[in-house]
Amino acid sequence: MVGRACREPKPSCSVPDSPRRASPSRPRPRSGPDEQKEVSVKIRVLAALPQEVAQQLCVCSCHRYGPGKKKKRRKMSHALKQVFNKDKTFRPKRKFEPGTQRFELHKKAQASLNAGLDLKVAVQLPPGEEQNDWVAVHVVDFFNRINLIYGTISDYCTEQSCPVMSGGPKYEYRWQDEHKYRKPTALSAPQYMNLLMDWIEVQINNEDIFPTNVGTPFPKNFLPVVKKILSRLFRVFVHVYIHHFDRITQMGSEAHVNTCYKHFYYFVKEFNLIDTKELEPLKEMTSRMCH
Repeated sequence: MVGRACREPKPSCSVPDSPRRASPSRPRPRSGPDEQKEVSVKIRVLAALPQEVAQQLCVCSCHRYGPGKKKKRRKMSHALKQVFNKDKTFRPKRKFEPGTQRFELHKKAQASLNAGLDLKVAVQLPPGEEQNDWVAVHVVDFFNRINLIYGTISDYCTEQSCPVMSGGPKYEYRWQDEHKYRKPTALSAPQYMNLLMDWIEVQINNEDIFPTNVGTPFPKNFLPVVKKILSRLFRVFVHVYIHHFDRITQMGSEAHVNTCYKHFYYFVKEFNLIDTKELEPLKEMTSRMCH
C-alpha cells in the first residue's frame, strides 16, 4: 500500500573511499480506509468463488499492481493465503446439488440477503417451506462462514496466545466427544477449533442426520444435533470477538463479521436454537448491535 523505500546507489568501484551520504528518512504514508476496505472486499469476493478460480484471480491481480504497491500485494497475498490454506481450519465448502430443494432454498436465502432485506425478516421461514429444510440450509451456510472468519485470524490464535479455549476470564469452554475426550477436557483454542470444525463437518455430511435426497425424512435427533452445532459455533464468535477482534479490525472486516453475527443471532432466536444462557458472553454487545 506504500511506495518502495528509495535505496542509495552503491558507490562506484572506481572511487572506493567516497563517502556515502545518508538519505533523509521519509515518513511512510499510512493506508487509508478506502484501501483497507478494498482489500477486505476483495478477500470476501474471492472467498465466495471456487478455490481454483479465486487463486488464479489473485495471481492476476497481484501482477496488475505496479511497483509502488508492494506492501499492498503482500497484505493481500497474506490474507488470501489465510483464506485458502488447507492446513488451517478451512474446509471445502459444503455445497448443495443444483436442482434440489435445498439448493433452491439456499438461493432463496442468499437472494434475501443480497436484496438488503432486514435480517430479522430474511431469517423467517418462507411460506410453504419445511422448517427442517430451512434450518439445514442455514446450518451449512453458517458453518462455511464462521469457518472462514476463524481462519482469517488463526495465525494469531496459537497454543501460546490462547492456551485455553475461552471467552474472557469468566467463560471457559471444554471439549467433549464420543471418542477421545469422553469427559469435558480443557484444550487450547486452536485444538478446540480444529476438533469442532472436524466434528461439525462429520455431522453435516452424515446422510442419516442431514439427508439430501428429496422425500427422506429428517431423523428425530435432527434438532438436538443442530442445537449443539450452533451452540458450539457461537463459541467461535465469542472467542473471536473477545480475543481477536483487533485482528479483524486491522483487516477492515469488522462490518462483514458483525453482519454475519447478526444474521446468526437473529436466526437462532427466530427458531429458538440456542439456550439463552449460552448467549450470555456477548449479551452486552448483542444488545447494542441487534436491536
